[in-house]
Amino acid sequence: MRVTAKQIAKQLGISPSTVSRVLNGRGGGFISEVTRQRVLDAAREMGYRPHHAARALVTGRTQTIALWMYSLRTSFHAYIAHLMQQILYQNNYLCLIFPEDYLNASTYPADGQVDGIIAHECVDRVRAFLQIPSSTPLVSVGCYYITECDHVGIDLFAGTAEALYYLLDTGRRRIAYLVNTSSYHAGEPRGDAYRLVMEQAGLPVEVIFTADQSRWRTYDGVKQYLQHHKAPDAIFCHNDHMAMACYKCLRDIGLRVPDDVALVGCDGIEETEFWETPLSTIVQPLEEMCQIAWSFLQKRLQQPDLPIQQAILKPRLVVRASSQP
Repeated sequence: MRVTAKQIAKQLGISPSTVSRVLNGRGGGFISEVTRQRVLDAAREMGYRPHHAARALVTGRTQTIALWMYSLRTSFHAYIAHLMQQILYQNNYLCLIFPEDYLNASTYPADGQVDGIIAHECVDRVRAFLQIPSSTPLVSVGCYYITECDHVGIDLFAGTAEALYYLLDTGRRRIAYLVNTSSYHAGEPRGDAYRLVMEQAGLPVEVIFTADQSRWRTYDGVKQYLQHHKAPDAIFCHNDHMAMACYKCLRDIGLRVPDDVALVGCDGIEETEFWETPLSTIVQPLEEMCQIAWSFLQKRLQQPDLPIQQAILKPRLVVRASSQP
């Protein structure tokens, strides 16, 4: 038998209307955090499952959020999806995940199908969506984001600059940038920071290009480069997955990390801590990004006419054995 809000109210000794407001994500400042948490805990313990169709008829809300993801192919992107699902579940919302490859004008949600959208990067899709008349709120998040709507950005320009200054301070002068060809362009924060820091240091730019970001294409790109060039003092990698492939290639051809080549990645995925030589990396504040995105979306749902909400988060450089002098 389906557990109801009235049964939860009776169990806790509070009014059914209070339970209903909490379960429907309403009540804001009128319900204490302690009461809200008691209701959510009791709902989980009693096996409460919302009747979404009935709730939508009463509240005008679907209790469903669309999560647009640039990709789901890597552990980095999968972790972001996990974090958002966890946050939404804790707030009694369903999460529908759409990889960017499956997004186009025909698959954009119509008004009333979802309560809101959180888009991780997918900037071209976000721009296109914002051109369509829609009352569905959207929050743009990640290191690529759109400022014409609510957004939570991550400043990888600052993070990259910090990593490069660290490598320079440790005496590395030839610092190469490992990146796939399509990601090396003006406006991309890691590349922009790399060129600026190297120019300010009076050092030449040295780029190791790969066909794409896959590990084997990255491995092949690094191997071909080192067949024709002496190994640089350090390699800054566009992301941690490319750093994994670079690390394997360096080891396979007999180069030592960090003795021969220092290595720094970007993103902060958990696997990098468990290598034989743990990877130095720029850690993105993903938990904070997801929490703020959800907070922004909740406020937008409650107050549609708010000015644009914005937050820019700074990543942190974590130095490990792969780049130590």
